[in-house]
Amino acid sequence: MDQPKLPFIDALRGYAIVLVIASHAFPTLPELPWTMKRFTNLGFFGVQLFFVVSCVTLTRSWRQQQALRGYPSLRDFMIRRLFRIAPAYYLAAALYLWLSWNGLPAATRLATFLTFTNGWSPGQMPTMPDAWIGVPGGWSIEAEVAFYALFPMLMVTIRGFWPALVALLVSLPFAWVANGLGWAAYVQDYGSTATDQFLYYWLPNEMPVFLAGLVLHEVIIKLSPGGQWQLLGVQVSQYARLLLAACVVTFLSLGLIAWPRLPVPGWLFVPSHLVAALAFSGITLAFALRPMPLLVNWAIVRIGQGSFSAYLLHFALLEGIVRLLPASVLGATGINAIAAATALFVAVLVITGVLAQATYRWIETPGIQTGHHVSRVLNGKQWSAKTDPSAAG
Repeated sequence: MDQPKLPFIDALRGYAIVLVIASHAFPTLPELPWTMKRFTNLGFFGVQLFFVVSCVTLTRSWRQQQALRGYPSLRDFMIRRLFRIAPAYYLAAALYLWLSWNGLPAATRLATFLTFTNGWSPGQMPTMPDAWIGVPGGWSIEAEVAFYALFPMLMVTIRGFWPALVALLVSLPFAWVANGLGWAAYVQDYGSTATDQFLYYWLPNEMPVFLAGLVLHEVIIKLSPGGQWQLLGVQVSQYARLLLAACVVTFLSLGLIAWPRLPVPGWLFVPSHLVAALAFSGITLAFALRPMPLLVNWAIVRIGQGSFSAYLLHFALLEGIVRLLPASVLGATGINAIAAATALFVAVLVITGVLAQATYRWIETPGIQTGHHVSRVLNGKQWSAKTDPSAAG
């Protein structure tokens, strides 16, 4: 039997896309007060929340299939992941190509985009000026797909809390070493700015974030009823709201502390995006241990269900709305700038949310179902969307 879907997972995805949209909408007003800009820029870390949640759900699904049928099929896993991402991603790329038409992209860039391999060079990633990038913000999808390639190996080699924690700790100096090698390999050809941005985006630097999600999954299992730490879980659940508040404060502190963007020995190899991921992990744990209907509400859950489409679409909607704004609005200062930026953020969020529901229904869901259908056909089984509960995501 498939495990029931967890509403708080979609809620977290909803909060992630809210953060991302905020990080892009508020800085549109160049005269936005520094304090407001500093904290709304933290929304950029919404991508790390997506990564943490993704690893939790992937691990949960893999362990479930493992318990029922033995080791899941690597082929089935990759087919379902491809059909989950590719249809909406490719269509979004076609949309952005049309909106900013400047001829067809170079064959190499198109090939690396279509194969999700453009996350391994600054020349193929969106860090070089005037280069075709496929989809704005596509670096996060490329990093996630690269993680998919490693995920089955992680599931085979890492079982339980302590191995997951060791893997996370080892990944920290590994990211530092990998970034050093990447800098040496690329800086002469691509320059310091593009190389620095690339090193932030690529998988070795983001791997600790995904592994934080793996550790989190193991903690949730152990603290849940029937787990080895269930008595501790009961106690922790009583302080879930306090844990939630502490993690929110930790996340917001990144707006005040000049934490390094990339891992360095002087900060124990812990960069700012991992601090955010650890805070998000604590928030996820609080949601998992104690129901919070006020925060896990219908609206944020629906936003989360369409969060992938919303991520792909909001860049175009934001740019379109900004083009319609008069110069007097874009040049607002002080409280007027805050009001204008807030109105812009709400408008983009609402319109994106509505459109994302449509694309989730008509593009993402059929893609998910097709992936399950292809997988089952290759395994010689009949399939029906009505009888396969896992076909929803």
